Amino acid sequence: MSPAGVLFGKRPRRSARRPHKCASLFGKRSVALPLDPRKSPWKRGDLCTRGFQIAGFVVSSTPEFLEVRWKDCVERIPADQIDSVIRLAHADGPSPSGEKTNLETLLALEALEHIGALARNRNYKNAREKTESDNFIRRAYATNGCHWDKKNSTNLARLALEPENVGLGFKIQERLHKLFCKNAH
Repeated sequence: MSPAGVLFGKRPRRSARRPHKCASLFGKRSVALPLDPRKSPWKRGDLCTRGFQIAGFVVSSTPEFLEVRWKDCVERIPADQIDSVIRLAHADGPSPSGEKTNLETLLALEALEHIGALARNRNYKNAREKTESDNFIRRAYATNGCHWDKKNSTNLARLALEPENVGLGFKIQERLHKLFCKNAH
């Protein structure tokens, strides 16, 4: 402890005292959960396979069934057939790409599916409205767009896919931005 600390009655740093009781939870000695579903229950985002032919993510799990999102569908597997499904990785483990966790990958897939459904079900009054919607999508996902577009990318995508759920204030801001922005919109 420093002399000033002795004078002013300051406590020594945590590293000088005994380690905190939770320190081992965050250290390198974390205990890996077993992949066996009988020892560790299924969780949303777990990566699984059936016969190593196709991989999927667990969407939900109850004692009666296991819902798995395969590449092309979501399947509800009854409890008596769950043993045919093998867990490959836990939800909080790194995804196959290594950039996100398995749960984050599942959430991204579901969000993309939702966006695709909105795009398929969107009805346009005319070709101009369709072109405007395409431009909103282009601006929302552009990597070289202006700062305002990047900051408001979520609302731009919503404006393209579900304009009835975007407030009038944002619509006015977008129109004004389009008038005064240096980038071509």
